[in-house]
Amino acid sequence: MPGQHCSHAFDALGYGFPTVFGRGLLGEFRHFVNPPFLVVTMEDLWPLFGYHFEDTDCRPYFCQSIEQTVLEREVAGLGEVRAIVGLGGGQALDVAKYFSWRLNLPLFQAPTALSVNAVYGQRSGVRSDGKVVYRGWAVPEAIYIDYDVLANCPPVLNWSGIGDILCFHTGVLDWRYAEREGRVEEKWQFDEGLAQQSLAKVRAIIDNVDHIRAMDDRGIATLVDGLQWGTTYHGAGWCPRHIEGTDHFLFYTLETMTGKKFLHGQPVGLGILVGSMLHEDGADEMLDTISSIGLDIRPEAMGLAWDHFEEGLRMMRRYVNEVGLWHSIAHDTTISKGFISDLRRRLNAAYAHRSGKNAGA
Repeated sequence: MPGQHCSHAFDALGYGFPTVFGRGLLGEFRHFVNPPFLVVTMEDLWPLFGYHFEDTDCRPYFCQSIEQTVLEREVAGLGEVRAIVGLGGGQALDVAKYFSWRLNLPLFQAPTALSVNAVYGQRSGVRSDGKVVYRGWAVPEAIYIDYDVLANCPPVLNWSGIGDILCFHTGVLDWRYAEREGRVEEKWQFDEGLAQQSLAKVRAIIDNVDHIRAMDDRGIATLVDGLQWGTTYHGAGWCPRHIEGTDHFLFYTLETMTGKKFLHGQPVGLGILVGSMLHEDGADEMLDTISSIGLDIRPEAMGLAWDHFEEGLRMMRRYVNEVGLWHSIAHDTTISKGFISDLRRRLNAAYAHRSGKNAGA
């Protein structure tokens, strides 16, 4: 089987970055991060966590943009810095990676939410002319998973992280589809071993719904384990096939069409449902898992009118072909009125009995 030997070799190498689990972790940074250091974070987070860095030779940097041209200007004006600390969600962690890469400085990452797998990627997800691009190379000295910090953040921010794990389901479906259609890339031939490892991460989310909804220690550990799999993008030779497909393609389409910034897991989760329905494989289980955890993936929960969302759904086929994304079922399928009606019916039924508090708008 093509790629089978590579898959066994990959097993032996493992995955993820050095990760520390515990409590009271942020208070230790002053004792081991080389000063003067930069804390890359968001302005609204600093009042919550800034006291950990009082009387320390560091300063905060509040993220305003992830446009690469803007970040290049910012790098030039950072002054003397000997280390970078990323403190926050995906945007802060990506910017921290970018600064670490450009300045060749040690990086320490402290996620305050598990909304996306950015903390477990070597590249930074930035924007170039409004498009998502991945640039750079930064491997943290360690990632600090503080149970109390994560348990106390708004639940929906952590629930969002399931999008970057359940998407392995649709990623593998698209990979198999491309192989059947003779459209799989020569450098990314289908690898059953790698696919099965991804699907095991999906199963772990399904089996731990209650723990993830509660964000107890087991739920946090389950999310972290799945998000760590993001590092396999590099470990599998920059192959994205086993980790994303139609799920993220819908997100990219909606972001391009609307210019909106979404909570990552919502459009990706909706893309997981759409992709599963197109493949006619696992749609009910995916939607039940997402809605049971509490993440609301209805267009209206993302501030999208249904007619606007339908426009994006129909636009997806043209977008993925024009941009040249790896081949998926989205490249070949025309979205029908019947498909949209079925999608809307499924979503309405899944969230009809869930309160707005638990659905996470």
